[in-house]
Amino acid sequence: MELTERSCQLSLLECRLADLFRGGGTSTNRTVIVLTGPVGVGKTTLLQTFARRACDSGARVLGASASRAERTVPLEVVRQLVRAAPLSGAGTPDTLARLERLLDEGALAWADADDTDDEGTALTTAAIGGALLEMTTREPLVIAVDDIHHADVPSLRCLDYVARRISGLPVLIVLTEAPRTRPWRPDVHAELLQPARLHRIRLPLLSPDGTFHLLAQRLGVPVARTIAAESHRISGGNPLLLQALAEDQAVAPGPADHPAAGESFREAVLSCLYRCDHLVLNAARVLAVTGEPLHGNLLPQLVDARSRAALGAIDDSTSAGLITEQGLRHPAVSQAVIDGTTAEERARLHLEAACLLHDDGAAPARIAPHLVGIDELAEPWMAQTLLDAGEQALLDGEVETALRYLRRAHRGCAGECLRARIRSALARAEWRLDPQAALPHLIGVVSAIRAGHLGSQQAAGPIQYLLWHGEIEEAAALVNHLSERADSADPRSAAELLIITGWMSTLYPGVMVDRPAPTMAVRDPLTLAKVKRGVEGATLLSAVLDRGDVGAVEQAERTLSTTGLDDERNMWTAVCALIAIIYADRLDLADDWCDRLGRDPASPRYPTPSAMLTALRATVAGRLGDLSRAEKLADEALGQLSPKGWGVVIGIPLAVRIRALTFMDQLDAAAACLQTPVPPAMFETPIGLHYLQARGMHALAAGSPEAALADFQLCGQLMNRWRLDFSGLIPWRTESARALLRMGRRQQAGRLVRDELARLRPVHVRYRAAALRVLAATEDGPDRIPHLRSAVRLLRQCGDRMELAHNLADLGHAYQQAGDRRQARVASRSARELAEECGIPMLRFGISARNGAAEGRRDTTVMVHGLTDAESKVAALVAQGHTNREIAEKLFLTVSAIEQRLTRIYRKLDVNSRSELASRLRLSRPGATLLDPPPRGSLDPGRRPPGPRLR
Repeated sequence: MELTERSCQLSLLECRLADLFRGGGTSTNRTVIVLTGPVGVGKTTLLQTFARRACDSGARVLGASASRAERTVPLEVVRQLVRAAPLSGAGTPDTLARLERLLDEGALAWADADDTDDEGTALTTAAIGGALLEMTTREPLVIAVDDIHHADVPSLRCLDYVARRISGLPVLIVLTEAPRTRPWRPDVHAELLQPARLHRIRLPLLSPDGTFHLLAQRLGVPVARTIAAESHRISGGNPLLLQALAEDQAVAPGPADHPAAGESFREAVLSCLYRCDHLVLNAARVLAVTGEPLHGNLLPQLVDARSRAALGAIDDSTSAGLITEQGLRHPAVSQAVIDGTTAEERARLHLEAACLLHDDGAAPARIAPHLVGIDELAEPWMAQTLLDAGEQALLDGEVETALRYLRRAHRGCAGECLRARIRSALARAEWRLDPQAALPHLIGVVSAIRAGHLGSQQAAGPIQYLLWHGEIEEAAALVNHLSERADSADPRSAAELLIITGWMSTLYPGVMVDRPAPTMAVRDPLTLAKVKRGVEGATLLSAVLDRGDVGAVEQAERTLSTTGLDDERNMWTAVCALIAIIYADRLDLADDWCDRLGRDPASPRYPTPSAMLTALRATVAGRLGDLSRAEKLADEALGQLSPKGWGVVIGIPLAVRIRALTFMDQLDAAAACLQTPVPPAMFETPIGLHYLQARGMHALAAGSPEAALADFQLCGQLMNRWRLDFSGLIPWRTESARALLRMGRRQQAGRLVRDELARLRPVHVRYRAAALRVLAATEDGPDRIPHLRSAVRLLRQCGDRMELAHNLADLGHAYQQAGDRRQARVASRSARELAEECGIPMLRFGISARNGAAEGRRDTTVMVHGLTDAESKVAALVAQGHTNREIAEKLFLTVSAIEQRLTRIYRKLDVNSRSELASRLRLSRPGATLLDPPPRGSLDPGRRPPGPRLR
């Protein structure tokens, strides 16, 4: 071990050595030096260094080392000194022979004598001491004894005899000692270490600077600079522990950004504790198991009763710096102590601690950590305590802790009612981390509800999980069962049932339409307030969608300011409040609240609320026209939970991603996204409407207007059946009109879109703009312009840049047809700039049959086998000699989109240049028109992705 921060102590020893050579004795009457300090502080290293320097200076050195194991071996320390004499040239052969004989006789005498019979062994002590003194009459002599606190009593008596008689002689006695909680034979130690002849040199723990220098010597300055501060906190400046940390760090894989406390550190900690008093070792085990502070209530009751009086002596010096007022110094120290404790001993301490805390009336949260560590929950209160602690941990957001308590309670609980409550709480905890993991517990919970072991309050959470996973019939049956069994005079049960049915009707409107709501016999204000608060999210949605209530946004903000994501009911309330703000087109507010809720401690830690929040962020980004961000966020949300874990709610991120990919013209990726399995029950929820809308948009973009129309009309049928035909939810009439226009059914499209405009509330700005754009497509010539200008104004108001880009493109086209080239250029340029910002590769016009024909007459295009209609248009224009920029202006695309399409065309047709492409096309005649491409195989009506079909 290196000598760090020990130069001052070494200098003091060298000064005493110099005194021996100058005057035949020390400059003072203090002939005994004691190096004192905690275990592992470097006393032995300092003593050995001084002994070598004394030998180099010409002094004779007699050395010995005491140990706890040899305390009862009489004269063992003196015998070591005598054996070292021939090596150092101290004493004559006759003296050494006589000493050996006296030691043998003395060992026999002390073996038969009582330890307290000092008078009976005084003559033996004098004889041995006198022989030792005969060795001090020549050159300077240094007697060095390590760990004097472990020395046997006879040796201490002999050393005391010598120390009282060497004043003026060239003799120096140097001892090392570690502070003890209870010294071995304190009376004998006190005689040897009398203050009048004692010079005590203290070796403190290393300072932070000393820690850095020691680590720098072993690991280099860069690593030491990185880990020194934390290493000092772990070790307290104990050099032995620091050396062990350096050894672990030297073999640790990866970057050295923090200390690596490994096997060497564990062995060093245990070595220090074993070399301390047994009381320190036992106290360290208790503190490691209980996590209590040094002066807590448990430590005195868990150590040996005979040792309790000495607990006050435990401090930095007596514990090698491992124990402080707060308990064990660092979690790494605690782990090392636990690793060095047998499983049986740990279980015994945990059981005793749990029983003591329970008898003292401690909170379940203090008792539960100990119950987790025992083998058997033998007492009835143990499982109940674990349940109470687990539920409190859930309220505090400590889901992992709650799971540890609840799983232990579930394994050891025998009572059916208590076991049912534990499984219900387990389902809550598992759901926050992975909704799929809650499913196995729901089976037992459902049986417990039917058996009457759980009431409405305990059943609310499991019923919500059943709804999440699409188990509609099971959830409805449980609600009926609870309604039949509920006590009408109990307002709490009735309130819970009202809240459950309220949420069920929100998520599955078709299930609860014809079912009477439960009634409350007692209508006290507190219960009514509880019901109102419980269904607040659903109320906000209804206010925005049904009545177009702008004031609902302010109420939603008030709700969000007092609601977090810390449990399921709060999460659903917050989600519905956010969706209400989104439906009201206050996307700036919705984005801001997503950020605020993202800073909630429950959001980043637990996948389920985090995934929901990410999906809503994606929804906001998509409505703002930021397609690349929307697609990225939706993909991130889908990755946070498994497809089965998402349950029916998977439709939210899937719909956003499909829509974004479709409008970015990544139709193949969108088609792959449509292959993601979704639960059939999703189409019984409003979430399924958004999925159907996105699927229809993809079909329309891929050239299958019939399939798109089927999806849009299915949305309308479901909304009518559920009595939710609100244009602010899904504008299915507008979307159907788009499909009808692609199919050439212009009059029918016009009737549908006018019906939509009559139904829309003033708050539904974006949907009114979309309807106006479709209405413009049904008009002729200049009549389109007023509708498109109104749509542009509304879209600038709501902030949807993607739809604004498409409307500006339509407006530019309308101006061009009307002969207003200047306005056409302005609108078209703005459309292209917005398209670049949003990542839209293609701007689609509002299409009518006549518009399509007119465009066909102006451009010479052909249908190319193997290419899409969009690729065929680009291929034909390339063959005619147009540049990429000219093609982009003609088709209202970005240049980069043209380049991407041209790359795909080259690959599909196996050509390498524009000239090869022109020769492959073989234009048949001028003015040939582009035929509608056949539907893609993935969108063949016979092979549509699974979804509901109303008969």
